[in-house]
Amino acid sequence: MQDETATAASDNPSRAESRTSNLLDIAKERAMRRAERQKIRLIRQATGRSVPSDIDDDEENLGVRARPAREIDIVNTVLRLPELPKEQRSRPWGIISFFLAAVVPTVLAALYYAFIASPQYVVESQFAVRGVAQNSLSALGLAALVSSTAQSGDSYVVTDYIHSGQILTDIKEQTGVDIRDIYSQSDIDFLYRRDANEPLDEFRDYWRSMVNVSYNSTTGNVTLRVFAFTSSDAKLITDAILTVSEHLVNSLSERSRQRFISVAEEQVAQAEERLRNVRNQMAELRRSEQAVDPAEVAATESAIIGGLEKELASLKTRYKALVDTISRDAPSAKVMERQITALEAQLAEQRGRMSGNTVADPNEKTSRSGEKTGRALPELISRFSELGVDQEFAVKAYTASLASLEAAMVEARKQDLYFGVFVAPREPEVALYPLSVMNTFIVLLGSSCLWLIGYFAFRSVKDHAI
Repeated sequence: MQDETATAASDNPSRAESRTSNLLDIAKERAMRRAERQKIRLIRQATGRSVPSDIDDDEENLGVRARPAREIDIVNTVLRLPELPKEQRSRPWGIISFFLAAVVPTVLAALYYAFIASPQYVVESQFAVRGVAQNSLSALGLAALVSSTAQSGDSYVVTDYIHSGQILTDIKEQTGVDIRDIYSQSDIDFLYRRDANEPLDEFRDYWRSMVNVSYNSTTGNVTLRVFAFTSSDAKLITDAILTVSEHLVNSLSERSRQRFISVAEEQVAQAEERLRNVRNQMAELRRSEQAVDPAEVAATESAIIGGLEKELASLKTRYKALVDTISRDAPSAKVMERQITALEAQLAEQRGRMSGNTVADPNEKTSRSGEKTGRALPELISRFSELGVDQEFAVKAYTASLASLEAAMVEARKQDLYFGVFVAPREPEVALYPLSVMNTFIVLLGSSCLWLIGYFAFRSVKDHAI
């Protein structure tokens, strides 16, 4: 049983691999046991005795009849190691995956660029947006900095406008060129050909890939590059872009001028209307009172009062002298007395007009010309003074608004912009794109990197799997 156990342990490949350090000792022990059994067997055969079954070999214990003895190479038996099962050779999945992930896409890309891809023509043009905007900082030597900032803002406006979807509509309305029809021609390859009825929102992304606009902050120039599949189409699209961009700059300049001028003109109109109202009120007051200047009216009224007082004093003196010589009931005395009463009444009325306090009916006052008037002289002077102050302020406001209008017109001229093209577009002679070799190499490099990342990730997961 010990021999069978040792034999089974030595014949089991898995246990032999785990006990490699004791394999040689087990082989030596088995060889010694086999040698002893062979020696006993030879001695028994030589003396004519029967060989016991417990000293037979393993193969002889199977119940078969005895076989003739064979020579045993003890050295080879001792030194021979047990044969391990051979591993089955697996398929090269790494090479297969690399072929599928890197080689096949590269071959397809090379075939596409060699036989299918349409040639692309590029038209390059350069323009600048300039203005005469100045700033009060010019005295400090900073005018160039301020002007550059303003011009860069205008240039960025044009750049964003070219990349927007609005320019497609403007090109069709102003020049009659439909960009979607140009990029939907049948001779364009299937990757770049677009549908003529494609919505504008979806076509905008494709339009941005076919138009490249860059701004140079140092020089303030804008570089425009347009890609198309025929040289004439590229030239046509570039001309249309420059046309609508120039129209945009002119409209922005005009709006800027109108913005400055319209506000100033509105202020002038308001000041003019205010001055007109004050003057109309002054004219109406002069017409109703028939007085050009209230100071002159007051001086006239004072002169009248002075004359009446002088005449009244003279008449009273004469009346007193007459009464001393004749009776009060004399006709001449009665006439003079009535004259004195009339003068006193007239003097009271004139003084009432001057002071505004009169015992007479205020609605029966007379103007300088003798017409009925309902306004006392102090009220008339106050009204004239009030309108005079309003007129003075209205004149000053009107003068200031006119000055603001002149300043706004000067500032509007400074806001003037112009669109200048200094590298005119020309029709290209050869197609520079696509870069077939470079693009194919990029596909190979990219797919190889992706395969390498996936392969290492797969090996990492497989090695750490339990």
